[in-house]
Amino acid sequence: MEYLLFAARCALAVTLAASALGKLRAPGEFRETVRDLGFVPERLTAAVTGAVIAAEAALAALVWLPGPAGAAAFVAAGLLLVAFTGVLVVLIRRGADTSCACFGSSRTRVGPAHLVRNGVLVTIAVLGAVAASVASGGTLPPAFPAAFAAALAAVVVSALVISTDTLVSLFSRPA
Repeated sequence: MEYLLFAARCALAVTLAASALGKLRAPGEFRETVRDLGFVPERLTAAVTGAVIAAEAALAALVWLPGPAGAAAFVAAGLLLVAFTGVLVVLIRRGADTSCACFGSSRTRVGPAHLVRNGVLVTIAVLGAVAASVASGGTLPPAFPAAFAAALAAVVVSALVISTDTLVSLFSRPA
């Protein structure tokens, strides 16, 4: 269970940190995307964009807490991802021609691949919450060879998740 917990921590920490950093690199574009989505009143757009970035950055660190606090951070990350997924579902159902700016600047239209990506992340959050709630150790990684394998798998999953827009563009038919 400690290897699963370590891998889940690595995967969510890398993904959430990359998401927050991507949004910080293009804050105006993310704010514009939030405004254009129409889910948030215009006067709250700046506050919501700031809160999303802060939540992602905080949760990237908080999943490393031991015990119940770490489990709660995984639950919070899962709930945030479920909320993001709900927004994506509404956008897809509307047929909206928009990108999500999930990892900063993007021109890829929201679609099923984004739902799969979020499903993977929600699954990691659930597995991390379960593993954190039953883990007996602290935040130290397990023994090196297994910790390296778990971290490598987590980084590969994170890289694929972060690259969703690129992969969609690569494998989609030209318009």
